[in-house]
Amino acid sequence: MRLLRHVGEFVIGLVLAAIVFFFLAEQGLKRWVSGRRAAAYLEWAIREALGGPVRFSSAEWKPPAEITLQDLWVDNPASQAAPALFSAKEARFEYSLPSLLTKGFYLRRARLDRPSFSSQMDREGRLLLPLIDEDPARPGSPLILARARLVPWRVGSLDIANGRAVLLLPDGMPLVEAGQISACGPLEEKRGLLYGTGTFAATWMRILGRFSCDQLLAQYKIDASRLALSHVQALASGGQIEAALSQLPSNAPGGIFGLRLKITDLDLHEFLSVLCNNGQAASGRLSLDLDSRGRLLVAKSFAGQGSFAVKNGHIENISLFSALATIFREGSLAQPAFSECSGQFRIQEGAVTFSNLDFDSPHFSLSGEGSVAFDSSLRFVLRVHLKDSLLHQLPELIARQLRFLQDRSQAIVLTMRGTIQNPEAKLVEKLALRSKAPRPLPSLLLP
Repeated sequence: MRLLRHVGEFVIGLVLAAIVFFFLAEQGLKRWVSGRRAAAYLEWAIREALGGPVRFSSAEWKPPAEITLQDLWVDNPASQAAPALFSAKEARFEYSLPSLLTKGFYLRRARLDRPSFSSQMDREGRLLLPLIDEDPARPGSPLILARARLVPWRVGSLDIANGRAVLLLPDGMPLVEAGQISACGPLEEKRGLLYGTGTFAATWMRILGRFSCDQLLAQYKIDASRLALSHVQALASGGQIEAALSQLPSNAPGGIFGLRLKITDLDLHEFLSVLCNNGQAASGRLSLDLDSRGRLLVAKSFAGQGSFAVKNGHIENISLFSALATIFREGSLAQPAFSECSGQFRIQEGAVTFSNLDFDSPHFSLSGEGSVAFDSSLRFVLRVHLKDSLLHQLPELIARQLRFLQDRSQAIVLTMRGTIQNPEAKLVEKLALRSKAPRPLPSLLLP
């Protein structure tokens, strides 16, 4: 009995000693993690992984394996003029203890509260990021995770809550801004390349400080450090936007992106009002399909094709129709209502080329083709068909001449040159299509 009592007292004492030991060890570890030595070590480890100066106000450890950093800040080492890459009010990391004993580091979960992400482009359209860069020995090769050389790592779930992101132009002006961001998905580094999939959402997004989208939803995939956004959906100007954005594969030149865009039932007047400040206006519901590729900030690198349609609209102060009103001496042509305006277009070599243009209004219809260069110069050949409702409003002499032209040619040919701001329009001085004997038009019809 006495032996059993001594054994019981020994076991109880051992348990109490273990409890005291683990309590003291936990408190000591907390104090160490929260102290200067741990903070300095964490700063060094993150700086080595990200390649940029790192700082935070405090670090707190919670058993068994969780660290919370307050006021985390990562500067951009690519350029002193560039804004901070990343900042967060709080960053919480849950990690795997066994992974510390191997040549890797596994975060079970990383949660960022109210983070802010910033990146800036240089004058060649490349992002100033320390994490990704092209292999200098192989131009155009996949982007590599250039600085994360410390240890291989992976994150079971990266959660972003109420974040904000901005992409800046070389002069520091925002190109794209997004707010109230949430995201969730795993990330992993393999042989210097980044991989991951997940979902992304933002309450609002603004482009060039003007055009805004709401309720942005997307799925993302990062494969060999190349980003692809699929199933992107957003609301804007009363319509719906669907898109897919992908960084093209390694056999394409570096920095090339592909964009697939579909716009449905967008308010054209609201859309133009945020893009233009010159008093030109048009109303209607816009639908558009676009498939394109190119490099950011390199306009002539863009190429693609698509189609558009605007229904039940109205025109005001558009130079093309002002020119028509001048030519036909009828002011109502300057502000026509129309049932539909549609066509196809191709983007190539710094210009947008239109084909199968079709414009239908109560007084006249237009068809034709032409191009608008990125420098705003234009070149069009249009076929104008005047309807009886307009011919009855014109002076008899002009109406008789125009009716004669249409009866013989099925359309009046109009050429346009100049620029979008200052177009030059005039009638072709011969009958179109079916006319066998070209005749000069009376000078009365020339602008």
